[in-house]
Amino acid sequence: MSHQQSQTPHSNATTLIDATVEAFDGGPLKTTPQEGLSLINDWLRSLKTSEADNVASTLQKLKTALEGPQIDNIHVRSILFGLAEQSEIWAAKAGGEFPVRLDSLAVALRNFGNQLA
Repeated sequence: MSHQQSQTPHSNATTLIDATVEAFDGGPLKTTPQEGLSLINDWLRSLKTSEADNVASTLQKLKTALEGPQIDNIHVRSILFGLAEQSEIWAAKAGGEFPVRLDSLAVALRNFGNQLA
């Protein structure tokens, strides 16, 4: 499940946001840790700017949490909420269609996290 495609940075970002929202809308019963890891790796490849270091760091924490032998849902939920907050911060700074997409991503991350607790 790799969402990384050779597209322009703008279209790649929208594709990745849409793929992530779609995966999280399915809920934890329909999204496997492996699918989550694939999305995280796609995001980490896409986040190459210094401004994205905080998001990349949080994604790395989520990746580590999902790779463990026992997944701690409360810890994962906390990380997802942090990512939702970071998405909202980026939405406030973004232009074009990104604020709406990033706000949708924040909602999907929170909804998914709420289903874990």
